[in-house]
Amino acid sequence: MSGYCFFEQNARELTDRAGLTQSLEELSEQAKKQTYVLSKPLTIEDTTYDYDNAVVVFVSGMRPFFLNLGEAGTDDSFNEYTEEFIDDISFLSEKYKYREKIGRRKNWENCFISLQKKQIDFNQLKIENIRDIRTIDLIISLVVGSINDTKKINLETVDSLDAIKSKIILFDTDQTSFVFKNHTPKKLVIQGLAGSGKTELLLHKLKEIYSKDIEAKIAFTCFNKILASTMRIRIPDFFDFMRVERQIDWNNKLFCFHSWGSGKDPNSGMYRHICHSLGIPFRSLMAGNFDAICKLALEEIKASKLESTYVFDYVFIDESQDFAPSFIELCELVTRKKIFVAGDVFQNIFRAIDDSVNKADIVLKKCYRTDPKNLMFSHALGMGLYEKPVLRWLKDEEWNTCGYTYHEAGNGRAILSREPLRRFEDIPVETPSTYIHQLEQNSVADQIISIVSDLRHRFPSIQPGDIAVIYLDKDNYVYNSISELEGKVKDAFKWPVNVSYETKSRSPDKFFISNINNAKGLEFPFVICYASDLYRQSAFRNGLYTMMARSFLESHLVLSKYANQGILKEIKNGLDYLTKNNRIDIRIPSAEEIKNQKDYIILENQFSVEKLVKDFCAEKTPPASPRLVAKLISRMNSILNDTEDLDEDIINNYLKFEYEVNKKL
Repeated sequence: MSGYCFFEQNARELTDRAGLTQSLEELSEQAKKQTYVLSKPLTIEDTTYDYDNAVVVFVSGMRPFFLNLGEAGTDDSFNEYTEEFIDDISFLSEKYKYREKIGRRKNWENCFISLQKKQIDFNQLKIENIRDIRTIDLIISLVVGSINDTKKINLETVDSLDAIKSKIILFDTDQTSFVFKNHTPKKLVIQGLAGSGKTELLLHKLKEIYSKDIEAKIAFTCFNKILASTMRIRIPDFFDFMRVERQIDWNNKLFCFHSWGSGKDPNSGMYRHICHSLGIPFRSLMAGNFDAICKLALEEIKASKLESTYVFDYVFIDESQDFAPSFIELCELVTRKKIFVAGDVFQNIFRAIDDSVNKADIVLKKCYRTDPKNLMFSHALGMGLYEKPVLRWLKDEEWNTCGYTYHEAGNGRAILSREPLRRFEDIPVETPSTYIHQLEQNSVADQIISIVSDLRHRFPSIQPGDIAVIYLDKDNYVYNSISELEGKVKDAFKWPVNVSYETKSRSPDKFFISNINNAKGLEFPFVICYASDLYRQSAFRNGLYTMMARSFLESHLVLSKYANQGILKEIKNGLDYLTKNNRIDIRIPSAEEIKNQKDYIILENQFSVEKLVKDFCAEKTPPASPRLVAKLISRMNSILNDTEDLDEDIINNYLKFEYEVNKKL
């Protein structure tokens, strides 16, 4: 089965009977082009055609073609089918406001051709005109439901920055299957890399269900309060954009809340709403950790002998890696029809990939945010693949799970590569996506200004909000340097500046400056990271990987003059090879290195605030009360958020202070 070819169910039956399925899959695989074989637009569920023996094949960036799979003498019926299909595209163009970009039917219908079964050859479908290529991709996005904001699309731009900003988003095979196919399991699990589109897919599925099942009670939940708040704003915007005609019935038919909740408001959280609906006791933070509380809720519901335990018809869980299995089980128990669970397969490169990934129904291996070369190099930096000993090495199946093709090249070397992405196909293969700099100017701020000046020269259309500067170190010098940089950006370029740790937000029209704690979940065309050296602590390397992979055009890593020259030389050599060959060539670590890494990962996974606090309190006389333990866990979670590489003495000092302040509880 090709990873590039999607078959709508009826179209699959038709091509199977005609003996064309395998050849279409092979052609899409050879061309590395996303291909959709449809008998009707996926976005018009109730459409029917009098003639039911034809399909349309859409290939990204190529001419779409109709195939008549019926008997001889059906030409008139087939021609009527082609007319009706194009009429439906015209209707969709009007509905989603594409007409102002692609024009009326007469402007694009000549892109379609009709072929005989023996004539199928992707080479004859090629188009040279950029405008026609993008027009066809917009048409494909209409028929497969991957709707784009056409205001952001420039059909004729050739500038590399504008080309990527104007790239039409198309669902891949797995994404299209998730949104439009009926899935048998009650619990559908999606795992994928950061940037693979998990949340976007949940939104599309949510829209599909909410539009069609009028009586359904639906919940969207996640661990984080901020993300839940963001999603409550994002869902209405998404529904408006997707032209959902049904008004949102909040807290009756559609709920969006974080996982826990508070005692006062039944709609403040998923767990709180379940307790309220089923009449079981609600337990707050003071009663213990969330995993234990969810287990108690499961026991109480199962023992209650309720006539029905269903609270929702559908539940969507985002960022599932933040939850223990008990919460997922609780949500499944109270859901009548289906539960959709989306999690990150590789959120922390120093944590072992969970076995649950192997049990996932859909694994999204592509990261659509980042140029594959940049993602590969960011992973290599984070895992220390160019260093000895390596910091992290994956098993063969784990490389595959993370979207890599891995093979051993002999002489103790391995080759790693990733599939190309449509988003970056307009950029020449040899174009660098990552740069390494050592400090040459008087200050960090001056070096960054020099890089920005070069970007402005190479990309005339660049805007202030296209650039993010992220300081990876956590020393106090960072704040003085940020202040200096802010002033120099305003003086040199007359640009507005957003210092994110002050504003706690992103202003898309302002130059973005941040410490590492305030740049999560964002993407920019250009990212500039600064660190004094390539420290080997896991938290630093994980942060380095995630921040360098925040760009979709170029990432720049700036290091001080004192960075380790030996390591830096190996890394630069590795980057040069990657840029020229579009793959990584690395030394396979010794068995001893891999063994030591396993011990290291186990130690990493043992770190938890809960264990830290409980071990500390266990040594106290008299024993700390459960309420005090819960309070300390909450306080230390807040203090240590994103700072797991703090010195152990500093962490213990924080804990001692909080214990003294709160021990009267």
